[in-house]
Amino acid sequence: MNDFGKLLIAEEIALPEDDSVALGTRIRLARNLSGFAFPFRSSDSSRNDVRNKIFEALENVPALAESFRFLPEKLNATEREFLIESHLISPDLGKFSNSAVVVSKARDISLMINEEDHLRMQFFAPGANFAPAWETAQKMDSALAGELDFAFSKTWGFQTACPTNAGTGLRVSVMMHLPGTVLDGQMEKVVRALDACGLTVRGWLGEGSEPKGSIFQISNEYTLGVSEKETLELLSRWTKSIAEQELNARRRVFARDRVRLCDQIARAYGELRFAVSLTAEETLDILSLLRFGCDLGFFDAPVRATLSGLFSKTQRGHVSCRTPNFAGTPEEENLLRATMIRETLATIRPPRFPKMI
Repeated sequence: MNDFGKLLIAEEIALPEDDSVALGTRIRLARNLSGFAFPFRSSDSSRNDVRNKIFEALENVPALAESFRFLPEKLNATEREFLIESHLISPDLGKFSNSAVVVSKARDISLMINEEDHLRMQFFAPGANFAPAWETAQKMDSALAGELDFAFSKTWGFQTACPTNAGTGLRVSVMMHLPGTVLDGQMEKVVRALDACGLTVRGWLGEGSEPKGSIFQISNEYTLGVSEKETLELLSRWTKSIAEQELNARRRVFARDRVRLCDQIARAYGELRFAVSLTAEETLDILSLLRFGCDLGFFDAPVRATLSGLFSKTQRGHVSCRTPNFAGTPEEENLLRATMIRETLATIRPPRFPKMI
């Protein structure tokens, strides 16, 4: 079995905790090596030297002793899509030659080499757990700083290919499920409030992606002139605030239009339970409604974690990579997705609604 096959098995073993609103947290650090031009300005041989230096440094990092290494040019289209959907790589990785990604066995660490910067380190945690992700990030950053000479200016902080990442080089993101806010018509108001305090809102696949299934990625916009502690406190404070607003919005939506909402959730269950063909886009929207139903108490508590896992597992790359001899046609993909969902929902009883419904 190759490394990608082993990664698929490791992904299935990892059962994340589940949160009503926050789906997951990511800490990202951008670093570059002194004496080398940024990837977009360097030669093939220079990028190769950078990659070799980073690989050599990683040999002395115990946390990545059993990691997986992938070269973009060796990945097929579905494998690449799988890694993007899992947030382990960005769509831009592989834009420059001699790039690579290193993924920990637990899939809680991902290092992109020669993407926009020489090194982009990503650290993941379930829910809104900033502390453990940040602790892991600090340890990894310190370990690699002892092996590599990172480009740093006393005036501008860590030097990065894009000026918007200079300073701390820190991006903190939290993935949030906000169906109540969307249905209550408050999402635009939330976006404006976040923008005013230096936070940005993107789709579930990050920059350039459209929001699907009421899933939004919220992250800091500025890295220069603010400390790591200030950035983490800002995200933590706003994550709690948005979660509170979301729960309040859910209560308002249910109180205002409970019959229609219950009908939508029941229809969503029926569609996923019996559909023969489903696209990735419509699946996200329907799953979002069912997960909302979990938070309203219409399903047993463990069901929410199962539905949260389906957000990624029903996307194109995941469906394709988990299917032997996949032909690659959209029709086959849609059939396989619907089959997988039917089999999953066969073990989940239909929603139970309050007696007044």
